[in-house]
Amino acid sequence: MKYSAKVLGREAKAGQLMVLRLERPAGFDYKAGQFCFVNAPDIGLSDQGGLRRPLSLATSPLEKDLLFTVRLSESAFKRTLREMADTSAVEIESAMGLFTLPADKSTPLCFLAGGMGIAPFRSMLRYAADARTGHKATLFYSSRVPEEALFLDEFYSIASKDPSIQVVATITRPEQSAQKWEGRTGRLAASTIKEACAYWKEAIYYVAGPPVMVDGMKTMLDETGIDNARVKQEVWTGY
Repeated sequence: MKYSAKVLGREAKAGQLMVLRLERPAGFDYKAGQFCFVNAPDIGLSDQGGLRRPLSLATSPLEKDLLFTVRLSESAFKRTLREMADTSAVEIESAMGLFTLPADKSTPLCFLAGGMGIAPFRSMLRYAADARTGHKATLFYSSRVPEEALFLDEFYSIASKDPSIQVVATITRPEQSAQKWEGRTGRLAASTIKEACAYWKEAIYYVAGPPVMVDGMKTMLDETGIDNARVKQEVWTGY
């Protein structure tokens, strides 16, 4: 099913990132962590990739609007999102995907996010906190510089109010940041997960980000002894 969604705002972020806010159409239902295909309006831009892309929903099903995160590029789809009129509407399709919170709340969760992979985790953590689902989760969030760590302050706020949620952020290129970073640095490693998460051995792992990051995390988890059956993944190429 397809829905027309009015553009409510576009917020430019560091690193060619943009947060797209849409009016949630009547009848558009979804589960936290799912994605949907977004069809950009035709404003005269085209290429072989077309104007349709899958984007993760960054909002909780309990929120009024819809948020999507985009790393801008020169593709016709991304250029259209950047250049379309403020009064535009985009077409979104029914939500899909199994990268969602488990019904069983007894098993703790570890979320491993890199780059644009943060969107589904924002959806799940916001929902878990607001609905008080009882899920126990640790978010490990790796970004190049703090300016590109979308929603990080919000994640810290969520964790400060919900003892079942904790956030561990690491910055890989702090020297390139315009702001001072006093937290963890370097790539996300097994030692960080073991140190920061008491339940790392029994957790279900969710991994989302660019292909290189997801492959690296899966290899690390395998070498750490985490059974592949306890690892869920979602890969975003950013095209």
